This record gives sequence, C-alpha cells and structure tokens, in this order.
Amino acid sequence: MVGILSIDFDYFINASSQERDLYFPNGSDDLPKKMLQSMWKKRYLSYPELRKVGVINDYYIFKEFLMKLRIPKENFIKADSHKYIKKFIDRLPKLLQLRIVNIDFHHDYYHYYQGSDNCNCGNWLRRVIEERPNTIVKWIRRNDSQIHSLDGLFPFENTEDIKSIYYENFDYVFLCRSPEWSPPHLNSKFEELVSTISKTIYLIS
Repeated sequence: MVGILSIDFDYFINASSQERDLYFPNGSDDLPKKMLQSMWKKRYLSYPELRKVGVINDYYIFKEFLMKLRIPKENFIKADSHKYIKKFIDRLPKLLQLRIVNIDFHHDYYHYYQGSDNCNCGNWLRRVIEERPNTIVKWIRRNDSQIHSLDGLFPFENTEDIKSIYYENFDYVFLCRSPEWSPPHLNSKFEELVSTISKTIYLIS
C-alpha cells in the first residue's frame, strides 16, 4: 500500500466557514493570476479585518510532525492547485492500492466542473476514486467543513483530529497553496511549511 499525505493550506486558515464566505473572493483554480490578485485586493479594501486572519494551532502541530518526517526528496510535491495531485497519482501503477490522508477544509469529492478539463481542485478525489475504487481515504477536516456532496454525506473516514497523522505511514507528501482560498498575506506561512519539509526530507545519495 502506498501512503499519500495530501495537504491543502486552506485547512490552517483561522477563519470559519461563514467568514470565508464573507471575506474570500468567489474564485476558482482556473482564474488568471493577475485577476485573482485583483480580486483579493478588493476584498482587503472591503474587509480590512481580513489582514488580521492568522493560522490555527493545528498549523504548529503539523509543522512539528513535518520536522520528524523522513521521505525521499523526489517524493515531495508542491503545487498551487490541488488538482495537480491527480497528475501525480496517475503516474503511480494502478495495481498499487493507495491510502490518501487529506488535510483540507474541503472534502474535494464534489461533482462540479466546466469545460473540457473534468478535474479541478474540488473534485480531484472523486476522479481518483472513479479510477481506483479500492483507494482508502481519510479526510482531516475542520469542525465546520461542509461534509455533504450530491451523494449525501462524505462516504469515507473523516476526523477533526490532526494528531491522527502520527499513526499513519507516508511515502509521498503533496502540499498545495490554493491561492483562491488562502489570503495572500499568509503566503509566508505556506512557504514556512515548504521550508520545513525541505529541511527534513531524507536525501538519497
């Protein structure tokens, strides 16, 4: 079994579901970068309190976990959009069973897509399950994360206990920024996690 730790930085933002709906732009992962930057700028102007939003304590718990993690350098993947995890997973032999632990504010098991690309940041997990139905999934969520989809309740294991990752084994780590869901003033916190991983990976000689 191959263990994949998937982390969406939006999980760590200290904002409730209602605050996200109010403060954050109505963006998507296919928006041009300059357009998204302009949208965020308008949100900061409309809601100055947005700049006071920080990260939750789970951020520091997770950072401590990363400091103890040892994986090969080539097994760490950093991206902006969560949809790119699907491209990485597609490179793994389909005979391999996967265990995906997803730390995320959203469950990413939605149906919605538009255009010719049927995989996006909100449905990549559904696409994986469609192609690899024997995949084992665990979602680490926030207490006010939306747990419904068109099928009803999220059908896989889920928990609010981030410390449960200490009982897991991982072969790969995927970390994404999700700029449409993460206020730009917290970019340094995202890069701090990246730096932590780069300092703790096991370098194969």
